[in-house]
Amino acid sequence: MSPAGNYINGAWVAPTGDGIFSSYNPATGELIEQSPLSNERDVDAAVHSANHAFSLWRAVPDGQRGDVLFAIADEIRADRMQLAQAMTTEMGKVLSESLAEVDVVIAHALFMAGEGKRTLGEVLPSSRTNRNITTRRHPRGVVACITPWNFPIVLAAYKIFAALISGNTVVWKPAPNVSQSARLFVAAVERAGLPAGVCNLICSGGIEAGKALVEHPDVAVVAFTGSTPVGRSIAQTCGARFAPTLLELGGKNAIIVMEDANLEDAVSGIMQSGFATSGQRCTAASRIIVHASIEQRLVELLTDRIEGLVVGSGLEPGITFGPLALESQLERIDGMVSRAIKSGARLVTGGTRLSGSDNTGYFYAPTLITGVSAQDEIAQNEVFGPVLSVITVADLDEAIAVNNSTEFGLSSAIYTQSLSYALRASDECESGLVYVNSGTSAAELGVPFGGMKNSGNGHAEVSRHALDVMTYLKATYLSFEGNQRDL
Repeated sequence: MSPAGNYINGAWVAPTGDGIFSSYNPATGELIEQSPLSNERDVDAAVHSANHAFSLWRAVPDGQRGDVLFAIADEIRADRMQLAQAMTTEMGKVLSESLAEVDVVIAHALFMAGEGKRTLGEVLPSSRTNRNITTRRHPRGVVACITPWNFPIVLAAYKIFAALISGNTVVWKPAPNVSQSARLFVAAVERAGLPAGVCNLICSGGIEAGKALVEHPDVAVVAFTGSTPVGRSIAQTCGARFAPTLLELGGKNAIIVMEDANLEDAVSGIMQSGFATSGQRCTAASRIIVHASIEQRLVELLTDRIEGLVVGSGLEPGITFGPLALESQLERIDGMVSRAIKSGARLVTGGTRLSGSDNTGYFYAPTLITGVSAQDEIAQNEVFGPVLSVITVADLDEAIAVNNSTEFGLSSAIYTQSLSYALRASDECESGLVYVNSGTSAAELGVPFGGMKNSGNGHAEVSRHALDVMTYLKATYLSFEGNQRDL
């Protein structure tokens, strides 16, 4: 296990806050660790360290920064199982998902390392003779990375690696309940030879630490994944001092299943989209918009698959469905399901709290509800849990209208054999991601990832497009002898 505490200026140090944060294994309820809370003093020390290291790191050639990312990939690969087990222990996803997350982190390190070998600027034509115009990307400074618990390290990696390859320094504040995973990740970064102060970690940080980081005058960029209300607050705070933000926020994603769909494929996509990570993904599908002619058959197939999920601790072999990450999630999700049923929806399966194999843990049964209206609470608000709501429609026009009827716009999917349906959905669905004949959680590395409406502020990550926020473009006009002869 990596050292306890924060990582500031190349050293592991204890937080200086007065309170204590306790984290628990969501599958068993057992105490994992108790840590002092980080506070504003810790944040200030981390930002000061990153700001001091910036002048050194920005001067390192892009290719050499890429070499460090290659080394980070090697170190993370060496810790693959330990990282995966820590994530499953802290937030509950099944081990196979945690291992897949580590593999994406490794792949992203290699991808961003490659960006260090590419030309990041342009040579532009001039309207004058004897003038050369070039643009080049320059790092902005200290990047604050604030990440949630559902993907403890990959959501940080998307931000941190983009920041590092472009010459920025980093202060990372993960969700406090996944601190062990964060420390293991940073320990791997440390072993890869990153200079002191370039990447700093603030663990066990609550609202005070997050607020201090966003408001700090020496933070040049804030990259955040989390809820829409918090993202809006960050945008307002940073907007007052013109600090750019990269905001990946909530979603209310839908899968449209048309009358000509391959239902076996649709069911597989729905299961992965709705129940992977126990539905705790920003791209999770919580609405199934189905053509009336095939609703009954689709519901039957889904019910069989849902009731075949094996619930338990993600560290146990054969488990296909883990707990919710936090006990507070249980009451909130159960309340949403109960209100939907009272409003007239029909519970097909699930809809109740469960216990793990030892009668403990934060488990909620994978749930399927039919008879939901597009304007119902459960069809409008993000559930962030294992609940699918079925909404019946008469045609594609109605399906697209229902898809677009929420404040969110992250991910949409359609199952159909019709090229016309597919192209219309691609054009008319109001979301940053549209999938045809695959689920809503099927993004690939190198492709821009981001939402519209209340799902994000229009910037994308997971690709080179993250550099649009991490850097600014500087144009250089180089005139040489003779250009004054121009009219």
